[in-house]
Amino acid sequence: MAANRLHVAQPAISRQIRDLENELGFSLFERVGRGIILTDAGKHYLEHVRRVLKDLDEAQRSAARIAEGRGGVLRIGLLENASWAGHAPSTLKRFARNHPDISLEIKPMSSVAQLELIAAGGLDGGFLYRQDRMDRSLHEVVPLRTDDVVFAASSDLVFDHENDLTLEDIEGLPLVGFPRDVAPSYFDRLHAALEHIGFEPHYAQLVENETIILSLVSAGVGCAFVNSANEARPPRNVQFRRVEGLSVPIDFLFVHRRPPGTTLSKFLATITE
Repeated sequence: MAANRLHVAQPAISRQIRDLENELGFSLFERVGRGIILTDAGKHYLEHVRRVLKDLDEAQRSAARIAEGRGGVLRIGLLENASWAGHAPSTLKRFARNHPDISLEIKPMSSVAQLELIAAGGLDGGFLYRQDRMDRSLHEVVPLRTDDVVFAASSDLVFDHENDLTLEDIEGLPLVGFPRDVAPSYFDRLHAALEHIGFEPHYAQLVENETIILSLVSAGVGCAFVNSANEARPPRNVQFRRVEGLSVPIDFLFVHRRPPGTTLSKFLATITE
């Protein structure tokens, strides 16, 4: 019967069964009268082989969906202070709406950590700020916008005018900032710009990110120089002011691995819409 269904001669079927049994080291069938039945080992083997074939079939179908851009997982890095408005949230929202079969794994982390993980293959791409040491052989860059630096102070701190703050307005005020290793490129550029306008920063406290910095500003612990992206979600009891002569342009980018592949290419198309 098997030979007829497979359109193969019976001796060839018998030979293939013997070869498989020799390779496995145990019998799959035993003769009963003029027919054969599966041994207990053969039944167990058949059960597992059917599961493997089913998994292989599903793997083929899911891989085909991914190849067509209709499935898969995208791992995207995200800076917390850039997630409130602009390119990052709008892109994520549009992509989730237009490609519901593709799962998005969002991983909040610093720009430096994102670059390292993209290079290592742990992220497909990320929304981050430009760093000095970006390996263009590993990273492809999509420019999005340019932010700047603003001065954050408690709302309880009253300045006597509404114009840009002057050096005299901010001189001597205690600051809250972050250690250099959190964002070396930005740290160096910020302090070079402060030196250029003649301002010498005095830090009351150093913390790891701008969310904590702004919470301490709100509490009156100190003032801070922060990314203007924070103006999209002003914390309670914090005012943002420009400082005369101070500018530290910060390029906001989407950086991704090379080559992008089908699924990531769809995400890039959403960014550039």
